[in-house]
Amino acid sequence: MNSNVYFETKVGFAVDQLIPVFPAALILYLLFRFPEFTKHVAGLLKTSTGNVLCGFSLVTCAVVLNSVFSYFKVASLRAVLDETRYEVVTGCIENYSSETSPTNYRTEKFSIKNVEFEFSNFTPSRYFTGDDHTNNFITHGRCMEISYIRDDGENKILRIVQQTGS
Repeated sequence: MNSNVYFETKVGFAVDQLIPVFPAALILYLLFRFPEFTKHVAGLLKTSTGNVLCGFSLVTCAVVLNSVFSYFKVASLRAVLDETRYEVVTGCIENYSSETSPTNYRTEKFSIKNVEFEFSNFTPSRYFTGDDHTNNFITHGRCMEISYIRDDGENKILRIVQQTGS
């Protein structure tokens, strides 16, 4: 790894996103297969067995859908990285600005050679966020190489390498 790398997206195995499906499916199986278990759970929750079965079925569906969508997002990003289907821009930061909201979320914007970037610490992401940038590394005039992709109409940062001599 290059010692000048400031940030690099880490993407694990996409299959890891499917792990939550197994405990949810197991609980649902137990509830349908063993009525005594379902009655016990219903007693603890002070509701009917029908409500328990319906509620856990909905929760399981939500877990499965979330896991499947997460799987495809990670698999897609992994393919982009493995096949180097991203852009790279090298230059010095221009038009840097930082704004802090009343709720203490910081949004930062800058451009390099007319390629605009924006990030904040508001939402967790697989890409570079404000939580990855806590030491004021990104400042006006700093020179770097940025690897990025277009996602949801924005340039998302995958990797930042500081240029020597900056």
